[in-house]
Amino acid sequence: MRGLLSAALLLPVVLPGQVARDTTPPDRVFGVTEWQLARQKLEAEMTPDGFTVYIIADMEGLAGAVRNATEMRPEYRGGEPAHERFREELTDEVNAVIAGARAGGATQFVVNDGHGGTLFRNVLPDRLDPEALLIRGYPKPIVMSTGLNPMVDGLMIVGAHANAGSPGIIAHNFAFDSFTVNGVALNEAGIAAFIGGEMGVPFLLASGDDVLTAETAAMLGPIETVTVKTAFSGSAAAVLPPARVHRMLHDAAERAVRRARAGELKPLTFAAPYRVRLCLRRGYARDEWVRTTVGTFGGMTPDGAEGCFAMTTSSAEAVGNVLNEIEWTVLKP
Repeated sequence: MRGLLSAALLLPVVLPGQVARDTTPPDRVFGVTEWQLARQKLEAEMTPDGFTVYIIADMEGLAGAVRNATEMRPEYRGGEPAHERFREELTDEVNAVIAGARAGGATQFVVNDGHGGTLFRNVLPDRLDPEALLIRGYPKPIVMSTGLNPMVDGLMIVGAHANAGSPGIIAHNFAFDSFTVNGVALNEAGIAAFIGGEMGVPFLLASGDDVLTAETAAMLGPIETVTVKTAFSGSAAAVLPPARVHRMLHDAAERAVRRARAGELKPLTFAAPYRVRLCLRRGYARDEWVRTTVGTFGGMTPDGAEGCFAMTTSSAEAVGNVLNEIEWTVLKP
């Protein structure tokens, strides 16, 4: 019976003083791999008319955010009280985007809480625009694109960060040091655009530091971007005041929807089958259990350096599901 097996039955013998590693496979827990069901359920919540915007809410690219260890983590995970202020800022930035998109003609708003600092429970529901539908909590299939479907008319990301290995603020890319599709490097925004693009959903807007906006525009073309800070290092930047950022987000979201409705912004597409290559972060790649477990997902095969894998598929959503299986694996102690 799926989801009902005791995780304890799957754990190895643990010696006194050791911490048990949770080895529960992703397909044994309901909600990790059920991406098709999630899509069907979200479609049932949506209305077929009007213009629907799907907003991914991350946090590293928020106005003023510069340090992961304090601002992006709650106190119970070793962070500081400032994290609560950045939850407010996240909600304010999402609301600014919704207001702008509405001014541009959008009529329906889906917000996916895409930051793992509090297990995807960062947006403040009681402060969110009352017309928005909020996806929050964990596990959830294809974490940053849960339920994404062809009824969506445009994708946006707020508070995004630059790609792994870049000089951006708190730069990373899921659990990877590198991720490519058909040889093209994608960041987290690019991966969402890849999944949405297969459905005919264009990517409209991205906000974050100057590194994020430049690399995302290079990947996705002339989308709307909002640069909220200029990175001086991975943990220092010249930042804009939140009130100014909110105005910029509103205006950019309004332009983005108007441009999408006019047919100016197109979906990101790749020729199928998709040749995906990924390399785990070095810390994960050195962990034999993580490395060997990840190598069993999605028909992946070792490719080059330790912790690097390749897969070929004709489904972008299947790629997203593999990414989710990997996240499930590496987040375990």
